[in-house]
Amino acid sequence: MKSSKYIRLLTRGRKTGLPHVVELRFIPLGGAYYVIPGNPRSDWVLNALSGNSATVREGDFVFEASAATATPNLASVMRAFEDKYGENFTRRWYGDSHACIRLTPFGPRLRRGEASGELSATTSFADWMNGGNDYYSEVAAAFDSASTEYDFTINRNFINTWIRRRSLKILRGYLHPEDAVVEIGCGTGAETIQVSRWVDRVVAIDISERMLELLRAKASARRAKEKVIPLRLAASDISLAREVFGEKKPRVAYSLNGALNCEPRLRKFAFELHGLLEENGLLVCSVRNNLCLSEALSHLFALQFAKMNPRKRQPVMVSVGGKDIPSYYYSPKSFVETFSPMFSVEKMVALPAFLPPAYLSDHYLRFRELTSGLERAETSLSGKFPFNRFGDQTLVVLRRRQDTDGG
Repeated sequence: MKSSKYIRLLTRGRKTGLPHVVELRFIPLGGAYYVIPGNPRSDWVLNALSGNSATVREGDFVFEASAATATPNLASVMRAFEDKYGENFTRRWYGDSHACIRLTPFGPRLRRGEASGELSATTSFADWMNGGNDYYSEVAAAFDSASTEYDFTINRNFINTWIRRRSLKILRGYLHPEDAVVEIGCGTGAETIQVSRWVDRVVAIDISERMLELLRAKASARRAKEKVIPLRLAASDISLAREVFGEKKPRVAYSLNGALNCEPRLRKFAFELHGLLEENGLLVCSVRNNLCLSEALSHLFALQFAKMNPRKRQPVMVSVGGKDIPSYYYSPKSFVETFSPMFSVEKMVALPAFLPPAYLSDHYLRFRELTSGLERAETSLSGKFPFNRFGDQTLVVLRRRQDTDGG
């Protein structure tokens, strides 16, 4: 197999136990992988040596490896780095290094992809259905598989982090310090921990137990354990969270970054949420759109006509954690209609309206000097018609109606 340019190294925090992921240049020698740390006191180095092991990803393959110092091999490793990455580059980046680490694989090499979006799935919906899969079990397994690298995947993507910042800014405008709120599809808890600083407590639900395990570890490490209550539930079973709130119903529920796209029983969710929220309560949620104008234009300019609307047929098959799962995308109109007459629309914002979808982030960054004006346009125009109807995601603020029994 042709050697990759990078490996991804997963270690566990020495105190927190949380996943720590870095991308490293490497060279293979004698059946082992050698890496050169820029700083031998880096967390990933100390984590790997403390546990004497780490998890390595090379392309789509993941395997366990023992970790040990190999500084006596530094000279030969440096020469191999020069052969692979170039002499000038190696001396510029690693010339002052005085240590190297040897990663020796053990156990099987497992094929495990990462979350990679609409255009990477190789399984058709028909084939997936013919497999007799249980939807919720398959979604849970996919996100379980993706959990340890999930934060790294999101955080290294400019568009994803931009969407997260914008979403949280809008959400915060609806929160009160005394609120007990409910989060639907909390994932690893990146938003949960942030929101817990603004409110009294967060009841965070997710279908993936491994995602919830990471949230528990984060809450403990961030001293937010008393403010975060994780529950393993599908969105459509949200009424089961009622006992956690007691007599006082939550005023705000939120679901960000398309978690509700993986809930096929959306009408049931709307009905149960209506019963959970207090009168005039709010749902702040973002879902992926079935037509993204910036995506279509990006592929049009690249003359990739077949890729202009990969969301045309529903559900869309997406790749998560090496598994292909169906995801249900909605037009803003059809999504809102699902919640009517139980909820009314207060706000609708495209996330983003002019920037491309997250899977095109690297392409966008190449031209950012020329297109940075799009980011300024987002602030002023993404919440206005018609721009708010054609984003990658649509953030909708829905208010619970008082004049309905939810039927």
